[in-house]
Amino acid sequence: MSKTVKDLKIKTKSLHRIMKDQEYTEKEILSQQNRIQSVKDNPEKDEHDVKKQEEVLAEYLSARGDEFERLKDFTGKLKEFMEGIEQELVELKESEEVKAAYKALADATAVIVAKES
Repeated sequence: MSKTVKDLKIKTKSLHRIMKDQEYTEKEILSQQNRIQSVKDNPEKDEHDVKKQEEVLAEYLSARGDEFERLKDFTGKLKEFMEGIEQELVELKESEEVKAAYKALADATAVIVAKES
């Protein structure tokens, strides 16, 4: 495997990883919001319990912003890398690595556009 293909795989997998992290964070935010509501509805829990659960939610929300910035960064790096090896990509266009890279780039760009609008 050439160094170019290896680097392409690493950058593609990094982008996949941050996208998975973002999906997981979104699920955790929803779960935490439900947990806060159940703590509020439980008469045995006091205001301190609610506050602690809201602090956890705040951590997830701040992580979401960081993950979005990393998603934009990783997307830009992969796009830049692919533009730099454009000639090699033409030769390798049928390889699974190149197809995966283009798909990851398209998926990440769609997520970025959706979140920014």
